[in-house]
Amino acid sequence: MSDSEPTPSRDGGPRGSRPGRRMPPPEDEITLMELIVTLSRGRGLIVLSVVGIGLLGVLYSVATPSRYTAESKVIREAGEGGGGSSLPDGIGGIAGGLGIDIGGGGVGLSPASYPTILTSREVRLGVARDTFYFPSLGRRTTFVDYANVDRPPSTLDQILSYTVYLPWTVKGALGSLIGSGEGKRSAGTDSTGTLIYPTEEEEKAIGALGGMVSASVSGSGALEGGSGLMTVSASSGNPKLSARLNERFIEHLRTRVRELQTEKTRRNLRFVEKRFEEVKQELDAAENRLVQFLDRNKGVLAAGNKPQLESRREQLRREVEFREQLYSQMQRQVTQTRLQLQKEQPVVTIAEKPAPPAGPSAPNRTMNVVLSLFLGGLFGVSATFFRSVIQNQEDDEEAQEQIQEVRKAWKPSGIVEGVLKELGIENDPEGSLTQR
Repeated sequence: MSDSEPTPSRDGGPRGSRPGRRMPPPEDEITLMELIVTLSRGRGLIVLSVVGIGLLGVLYSVATPSRYTAESKVIREAGEGGGGSSLPDGIGGIAGGLGIDIGGGGVGLSPASYPTILTSREVRLGVARDTFYFPSLGRRTTFVDYANVDRPPSTLDQILSYTVYLPWTVKGALGSLIGSGEGKRSAGTDSTGTLIYPTEEEEKAIGALGGMVSASVSGSGALEGGSGLMTVSASSGNPKLSARLNERFIEHLRTRVRELQTEKTRRNLRFVEKRFEEVKQELDAAENRLVQFLDRNKGVLAAGNKPQLESRREQLRREVEFREQLYSQMQRQVTQTRLQLQKEQPVVTIAEKPAPPAGPSAPNRTMNVVLSLFLGGLFGVSATFFRSVIQNQEDDEEAQEQIQEVRKAWKPSGIVEGVLKELGIENDPEGSLTQR
């Protein structure tokens, strides 16, 4: 090492330099000051982005109609013999795997299925056929009629239909054109007049109610899925209508759960009652035959010495006694089946009745405005840095060539050329196409 070459100091710099002096940063390293300068130069773009997107958020919040949500709490209880196992699922599963029958494994409708039943098509169809007062219409009518009233779309709906929801708008228009030749579906019924499937108007109402009701259940530890509280929520554009919808959903939930829970017992009851009527008619017929026989042969039987007639009389009496015993047994069975039906009735108790909400639950206008301002600032900052990068590349010939290539590639002619290239078709300068 020559004397003229400076020796390194302890901090890695050449000896004799100022203590603590750092080497200048490389050219490709961006300093904090450069970031601040870039943001300062793009302050106008950032402010315009925040103001523009913020105004869009304000307009969206103002144009979106208010939604009111009415809530109620329901105690889910299964009827006797229909609630499934009273033990935790884990214990029952272990015992079943060991081949041990510890009881309580009756098959039936458990309270864990209540949220699914509440939002089922059958329950929603029942609510759709109910009558409500709609302030927007100023009269009482069924939800089916309300859902099918032709209402002009709002300005916000029109803007969204031709911007964000444009693919779905085109799909709906094509579907209307394709299905324009088909007639409307009417309600299908069987020979007894029972509805098999709903009409198109009812289908539309069922779909609308699907987005207006929900049910949630809080966990209950080891007994999760058993009896407990269920929260029912119904939303609409009017607080009183929301409360009324909530009440009707709970009422139809009761009806549907009762039908599902007691279906087997009700089927058995119908069979027993039918058989009971048949036995009653058989008993009446046997008694009539005995009375007619005695009336025809009263004098002969009184004189005696007619063994054949006496044998016939005893035979008819035994038949009547048998029919009477069978009648009594069937009567007891009908009574027992009816009692069993009452025991299996599930209980849906309202712990907290629905009430009209004091204020709207949606939209959260404050959150929408804050979120739009944040997105506006994020977009402005991103656009500022992107513009700065483009401007810095103007003096670089290679970068300019790459930018021109990107612009050319995404022009319509460039896109067509790329597709043809992927298909193996070359486009000659004269305009003719050749297959490779």
